[in-house]
Amino acid sequence: MRGVFGHSLRLAFYYFAIFVVAGVHMPFWPVWLTAHGLSAGDIGLLTGAAMLLRVVTGPLIAFASDRAGRHRAQIILFSVLLGVSFALFSQVHSFLAIFLVTLLTSTLIPAIMPLIDTLTLAQAAQGRVDYGRVRLWGSISFIAASMSAGWVLSRTGNQMILPMILAGCVFSVMAAVLLPAREQVPAHAARQRATLGAAFQLFRNRNFMLFVTAGALIQAAHAVYYTFGTLNWQRLGHGSSLIGVLWALGVISEILLFAFSGRVTARFGPSSLLALGGAAGVLRWTATAFNPGIWLLAPLQCLHGLTFGATHIAAMQFITRATPPHLAVTAQGVYAAISTGIVIGGVTYASGFGYAAFGSLAFLGMAGLCAMGLVCALRLRRAWTGGALT
Repeated sequence: MRGVFGHSLRLAFYYFAIFVVAGVHMPFWPVWLTAHGLSAGDIGLLTGAAMLLRVVTGPLIAFASDRAGRHRAQIILFSVLLGVSFALFSQVHSFLAIFLVTLLTSTLIPAIMPLIDTLTLAQAAQGRVDYGRVRLWGSISFIAASMSAGWVLSRTGNQMILPMILAGCVFSVMAAVLLPAREQVPAHAARQRATLGAAFQLFRNRNFMLFVTAGALIQAAHAVYYTFGTLNWQRLGHGSSLIGVLWALGVISEILLFAFSGRVTARFGPSSLLALGGAAGVLRWTATAFNPGIWLLAPLQCLHGLTFGATHIAAMQFITRATPPHLAVTAQGVYAAISTGIVIGGVTYASGFGYAAFGSLAFLGMAGLCAMGLVCALRLRRAWTGGALT
């Protein structure tokens, strides 16, 4: 396959494949761990250790990836290693062995996403693909995989969790091999190699840190929703079917935004999109805190397309426009480590105490985070001219 359609299809195929793994792993892996004798405390320790490790390894692997280049080859390698690491779970039985293999998988998963995003964004910059329309297949795959896995497990039992993940890993290796074979980058970028000095310059750049802070705060504001959203709706008397619909509305709104991301990014720059995500978060979480009826809760869920989707697209666009190509994966790794590691990890931990003490009013804290993210986004909009960081 050649041309724009060929590149888009092959990239979308990989997003679809790797999110099959995520769609089974995220909702059902704690069930597998429980079935293998781990307690809630053990699972909490595994989750916390994995999150802490990815904060350290994510940027380091991303920097090494920028140094090495050949992103497609690295995606193939990491996809194979991810499948091997999950296969090891079939041979481990003690808590220590499960702990060590978990650390391995937790190193590989965050190593893959910055690479595929960077590869896709590089193709988008050349006009070969529309990033949002490629990335939306990951969201479609996630919801399809999680729903399908739930159906399978209700009929076969928990023993099918690991085989389904392994099937997704095989699927992702096949998709990785089909990725576009050649990355065309500007000649001056191809001659440059990532250095530690250049990488640390990112941390010293005020605009880069404003971007990271804004994105991290807005994304971390989903912590109460991700952790206690279902429990809160159950407490309010909403049935499982309705709760499933509410979650689906959020994902569908995200998919729709990705589908029209080309028009959205042409209309709004990255800093404006970040501000839009922050403003939507203030509205969404403030209203959610006061337990609105379904007539308001449904449209509030549709704001997920802005609170998550617009913020994610803004991050990808900022990295594409503001960071040099030879540091693109490093920038992705730093942003991911801070936003989905340090900040959301700390907020998730604190949200447990907040929800226990205040119930749904804990969402007001999330609105506060979005307000701070909005301020940072507006400051970035004033300070950043839209070009490469200097």
